[in-house]
Amino acid sequence: MSGMNLIGQKLGEFEIKEKLGEGAMASVYLAAQPSVNNRLVALKVIRLDNDHEAGFRNRFAHEAAIIAQLEHIHILPVYAYGIAGDYAYLAMRWLQGGTLAQVMRNEDLSLERIADILKQVAAGLTYAHQKGIIHRDLKPSNIMLDDAGHAHLTDFGLAKVIQGSQNLTLSGTVVGTPAYMSPEQLRGDPLDRRSDIYSLGVILYNLVVGRLPFDTATSDIVTIIYQQLEKAPPRPRTINPDINPEVETVILRALAKAPGERYDSAVELAQAFNAALGLPGSSEQSVPQLPQLLPNTPVKSYPAFLKRVRPLVAVVVMLVAVALFLVIALLTRPAQPTGGRPYTILAGESSPAAEVSTPNEDEIAAARAYLGDGGFIAYLACTRDSEFHATLARAMHDLATRYQLRIEVYDPQTDNYRQVTQIEQARSDGARALILCPLDVELLSESLKSVEATGLPLVIFGDNIPSYGGVLMGGNNYELGLVPGQLAGQIIHDEMDGQADVIILDFPDRQDITERADGLEAGLLEFAPEATIVGRFRGATREFAYESIKKLIDTDVHFNVIVSINDAGSFGAIQAMEDADFDPNSVVITSIDAEALALEYIRDGYFIRGSARISPTTHGETLLNIMVRLLAGASLPEVVISPPAEMVTSATLTSAKQ
Repeated sequence: MSGMNLIGQKLGEFEIKEKLGEGAMASVYLAAQPSVNNRLVALKVIRLDNDHEAGFRNRFAHEAAIIAQLEHIHILPVYAYGIAGDYAYLAMRWLQGGTLAQVMRNEDLSLERIADILKQVAAGLTYAHQKGIIHRDLKPSNIMLDDAGHAHLTDFGLAKVIQGSQNLTLSGTVVGTPAYMSPEQLRGDPLDRRSDIYSLGVILYNLVVGRLPFDTATSDIVTIIYQQLEKAPPRPRTINPDINPEVETVILRALAKAPGERYDSAVELAQAFNAALGLPGSSEQSVPQLPQLLPNTPVKSYPAFLKRVRPLVAVVVMLVAVALFLVIALLTRPAQPTGGRPYTILAGESSPAAEVSTPNEDEIAAARAYLGDGGFIAYLACTRDSEFHATLARAMHDLATRYQLRIEVYDPQTDNYRQVTQIEQARSDGARALILCPLDVELLSESLKSVEATGLPLVIFGDNIPSYGGVLMGGNNYELGLVPGQLAGQIIHDEMDGQADVIILDFPDRQDITERADGLEAGLLEFAPEATIVGRFRGATREFAYESIKKLIDTDVHFNVIVSINDAGSFGAIQAMEDADFDPNSVVITSIDAEALALEYIRDGYFIRGSARISPTTHGETLLNIMVRLLAGASLPEVVISPPAEMVTSATLTSAKQ
């Protein structure tokens, strides 16, 4: 990798500006992305040579697609990836705070700061583990810091893509990574999330003690591996007597040789470290503690005992539990401001998002004053299990950080009942403003009426639903669905002689999303009136769509076109078809969201032919800006119309590169 210099060249659409650093397996450059307002990115570049076998390109594309789907506030987002000539590249968010390794060289971190970094890293790592993804190369140089000091994990799975190229050299010398490897990784055994827990324990040891647990002064790889496999690390208190016994116990448990003796999740490790320091536990609402499951085992939405109860009884039990929670939350919730709305809602009026200007410094200061020292904005998400919604949450979090406002994210994981309890939980926690992505408006009605009665500032991501005294932000969902519907209709007209069997992936729980599906159907029939609509089936998430399409396949229902309300549903449909060995050319999909994986599929002609792009970053920032202006006492329309969508196809992607 040494000597690679691409300054002034282009890889894909990225224009390389300067070199930021060089590692054992890749070089990192600062590059501009002209198609996104000349956005600056960190471009990680891998030179392809004789050490990369023929299967590397396919493995890189597969792993990069998986990595690009990781959307969490403490995971560095991958914007794009590809192979251009002799180089593979990943385009990531550019952070100017450097790596944790650089920070460790330049300053001594307090235990409180170490705990804060650990909590953030653990949150991102646990999220990835819930997705069944193991990092495999966790070390300080793969933890980036932004200007505000927030930690972001990077290089997920890259060590798996470039197998062996980083770990050992032909001369048998250490290149850095073995010092952080778990014993089972060094032995070549199958790995699960607990291998990453070990690596995180090595990082924690280094941060607290001031050195690595094993001697790395020697360049003898055999010595390093032997110590990792067979030797217990020196007890931290023998090196730093100021470390308390509880902290030492936490570190040594993370470094247990046997995976089963370590912490079960990164969040559990972070919570134990906080407890050892006498600090409060993690308040990360979106990262629950992992159950005792393998990394790729789905986390269930309901308690296990409900699975043993017949469905009707299960619903009754859940409703009773929700009701009890609401009563308790209402009785214990701190006093909320009543009748003290600082803002004015112009009922019945609507304006485009562009006309709802970004708050000025005085408005941001007024919002900070309204929230006070302990107050925060709660974002009640629909889910964080799709790139769109995860990026939406990230955009709000990043902008709130710039405004010096506190925001907490509550993730119901598309569970309608859980979202009800989370609204009340947020209020009980002290939220002084709510931004809501509603799952079931009818189920939320009583809670939202209570929010309205107390005058709690409210912004809802949705339209054609009650505003409950707040502001609705949404586009014309019918028009949004019309665009990909029309594309599907044109393809049926031009390539299928106007005949097709069409599946519509819908989400009947929300009227506004159903209107999007109405647009899909109308747009399709406009250009292909003879097409047969097989029916509407539950989509919106990978799981829902997978089950819907799998049932259709299992019952021999024929279809050759799918129009989906979002990309997440499309991905679930594709997974079901892959499991059934469908030819990617046998089914056409059009969709909405233009997520990174969808764009890759569009480029490759793999099922998806087009997706309507609605920027989650723009939507997230607009939602937060609306809230800030509400808190500052602005007069705002009842409905803010989202920015319009654009259709992304292989043709538009090709033209963007030129």
